[in-house]
Amino acid sequence: MKNPLYGLLIANDPQMCFNVMTGTKRISIREGHRDYQKGAVLIGNPDIAFIVTATITEVKHVLLSEVTAEEWIADGFISQDDMLAKLREFYPSINLDSPVTILFWENVRGYWTTAAGIDFFKERFKS
Repeated sequence: MKNPLYGLLIANDPQMCFNVMTGTKRISIREGHRDYQKGAVLIGNPDIAFIVTATITEVKHVLLSEVTAEEWIADGFISQDDMLAKLREFYPSINLDSPVTILFWENVRGYWTTAAGIDFFKERFKS
């Protein structure tokens, strides 16, 4: 039996989208133990018509306090406190004892990862 196609909704944040599409961001920390498996995933945000495909390479289930500095830095946080504060924007009741799922991916592909897609994205989201 094949795994289902998973989806990963990301924030409506042009910098985060750019980091995903260029391969700079390849990790996400999510509240709760989620049933993701290795394999194909769609990453995107429908509000800004952004979507790419990638391959999940690793899934970890830990407590938020067990997320390593290497992992929270790779996800764009500057400290454990910063990670907690920013995750609370999406998950208000999260704390350091909360279970989380850490997803790692590679091989991001799709229109947004092409030169034309990147140029269009830059024009569309200029500050």
